[in-house]
Amino acid sequence: MDDLKQHVDRLEWRVDAHDEQLSALTAQAEGLRSMLDSINRTLMQIKWLVVGGAVVYFAQEMGFSQFIKVIGGI
Repeated sequence: MDDLKQHVDRLEWRVDAHDEQLSALTAQAEGLRSMLDSINRTLMQIKWLVVGGAVVYFAQEMGFSQFIKVIGGI
């Protein structure tokens, strides 16, 4: 009977340890998710900066009225 109690106690200790590990991993995953969201926002800003720069460049190269004709024809 003592042997069974020792096994149960050991299993309870393992479950508690796993619970602590799971809590730590969950917190770490939330931190990573926050960092990935920040990276995603930065990449979106870079993308729109490049798109805006390309629009300005082509508008200057083609002439504004010609550029509007090309864009309107799309």
